[in-house]
This record gives sequence, structure tokens and C-alpha cells, in this order.
Amino acid sequence: MADKNEKLKILLEHLIKHNTDHALEIKEMAATAEELGFGDAGKLLVQGSNEMNLSNDTLKKALDLIVKGM
Repeated sequence: MADKNEKLKILLEHLIKHNTDHALEIKEMAATAEELGFGDAGKLLVQGSNEMNLSNDTLKKALDLIVKGM
């Protein structure tokens, strides 16, 4: 059971970092879209990045519960 707990913890940590990296990339894409005159698309990309960060907040809460239970 401890091995599964540790694996779950590691996978969540990886996913959170992965999402964080992608959220930053999406914000960069938003800036590029806006520079190219695609303002509406840029706004949607920013929104998507923000939503990814909100999702990460939820994943972090789940991770905290898992770590506390280990």
C-alpha cells in the first residue's frame, strides 16, 4: 500500500508541474496571438491558462490530503 501511495504522490506532483509549465506556455501563446491581431483568441488562451492554474489548485489540495494521510 505504501508503494501505491508514493506512486500516487509522485504522479500528482509531476502532473502539477507539467500543468504549470503548460499554463506558462499558453500565456506566451496568448501574447503572440495578441501581437498577431488575434485579440479574442489571446483572451481565450489567457482564460484557458487561468483555468489550468485553478485546476492545479484543486490537484494541490488533493495532494495535500494524500500526503497528510501517508
